[in-house]
Amino acid sequence: MDVGDASAVTGTVLVVDDQDFVRDVIRLSLEGAGYTVREAASPLDAIAQVRDDADIDLLVTDVVMPEMDAFELAERLSREVPGLRVLYTSGYTDAGAEGPFIQKPFTPAELVDKVAAVLAG
Repeated sequence: MDVGDASAVTGTVLVVDDQDFVRDVIRLSLEGAGYTVREAASPLDAIAQVRDDADIDLLVTDVVMPEMDAFELAERLSREVPGLRVLYTSGYTDAGAEGPFIQKPFTPAELVDKVAAVLAG
């Protein structure tokens, strides 16, 4: 997807990563493509946010985090948001067997394309 074609993009993405820089890069990339982005620095923060406002279409989450891994987080959030789509990210492990996955480091264009594909899928 061309980042300039933001008019065709809709959706709210919750980004969960314990590294501020990574969250910033993901947020800026997705906002630049037209997505609404919410951020959480931890799985427990993400759960609290979703309980307050469950209006999310996609969870983009790092696999390895404190408190719980991405798979437990996705399972818990899916109870709050039935049909929630998930995109896993990691620089350490390949989580492709668990669902849609993008390996760090990735370019903003690669991320935007992957998010669009997961939301369309």
